[in-house]
Amino acid sequence: MELNIETLQALARIMSEEKLTSLVLDQGNLKIEIKREIGSMQPSGITYQEPRMAAMEPLPHHTQPVAADAIDITDTAHWKEIKSPMVGVFYQSSQPDKPAYVTKGQSFSEGDTLCIIEAMKLMNEITAETPGTIMEVCVGNGQVVEFGQVLYRIVED
Repeated sequence: MELNIETLQALARIMSEEKLTSLVLDQGNLKIEIKREIGSMQPSGITYQEPRMAAMEPLPHHTQPVAADAIDITDTAHWKEIKSPMVGVFYQSSQPDKPAYVTKGQSFSEGDTLCIIEAMKLMNEITAETPGTIMEVCVGNGQVVEFGQVLYRIVED
């Protein structure tokens, strides 16, 4: 068995669909063991790593309310999707005791951190490519996400 992104995606999908908390795959020279704790902010055996100090601090939030006449939220044709670029665990903030980077109805700027996806013990910041407003958060905190899974639905500013 070759270890590649498709294999990891398949294992993550199996764990998610079957609501497993651990999975062990042993094929001679290749052994994969994946564990997670349900309801926990941080999966078992995983620690936050700081690639740089600023990466772990939330960026200032834009908390101005969205004007009702500025965006017609019933017109979903203008909504865009922000999808996961990888398989991993979705986190809304940098630490369990920190506020979420973004929430429904909140505006954000290009380059703002929207969430973190943990993959292979590395914390990967997902940043906004354009300014916009969060219309829907599609993933629960601590949930395993797949490549291409919708994380947010937004309206671009």
